[in-house]
Amino acid sequence: MAIHNRPITELHAEITGWKSNIELVREDISIYQQQLKEIVRKNNSEELLKAVEHFQNQFIRQLEVSDELLHDLHATDHELALDAGEGPDSELIEAKDQTALRDRANTYDKLFIELKNEYHLFLEKWM
Repeated sequence: MAIHNRPITELHAEITGWKSNIELVREDISIYQQQLKEIVRKNNSEELLKAVEHFQNQFIRQLEVSDELLHDLHATDHELALDAGEGPDSELIEAKDQTALRDRANTYDKLFIELKNEYHLFLEKWM
């Protein structure tokens, strides 16, 4: 497999976008967790409580994955910054493309979209 290089500035911008997306996901989950509390206050049927527990577990896991991915993004961004240095040609420096990290970020997005869609169907039923 060939190793592809990309400009460090391009990789940094991409990583910055992924980090911003993770923060948005975390904000959404915080809102969803508050909504679950409100729903349970109004209705505590066994069926509802099972669904709430499912989503609570999914949100906890999503936050754990967020933490892991965010840590790795910060570490990779830090490495890129060290590689770039402070020179005037830093935007011309290339680094190994972060294909594995990109795949993880894309999978993270895909799984959260699926969870969000499932959660919205739950809200339609219970709100």
